[in-house]
Amino acid sequence: MSRKTWMIFLVLQVAGIMFSWVSNYTLGPSPLLSGIGVGLRVSGFLLLFPGSLVAAVGFQELLYHIGLSINVLYLVGFLAAVATNLVIWILWVKLSRFE
Repeated sequence: MSRKTWMIFLVLQVAGIMFSWVSNYTLGPSPLLSGIGVGLRVSGFLLLFPGSLVAAVGFQELLYHIGLSINVLYLVGFLAAVATNLVIWILWVKLSRFE
């Protein structure tokens, strides 16, 4: 991949992780009751999509029953989302150059 493609990938992934992380610490009794918290949560999820969907359904559901803390589950979810997105981006670049 070109340097520009890597930079776009990294910016999107870092922004998605930061939005998701900050949404957990927004003001209010619950992040989902705050309008800012909801906006950040949805924005982070969409920026990390489709990896965030794989992480939410696959890894976090499986690892939840092991008894890991919520912070470790978030970290594993972010790593799984970025890894999934990296594979998809690399495949997309390879397929677009194939034609």
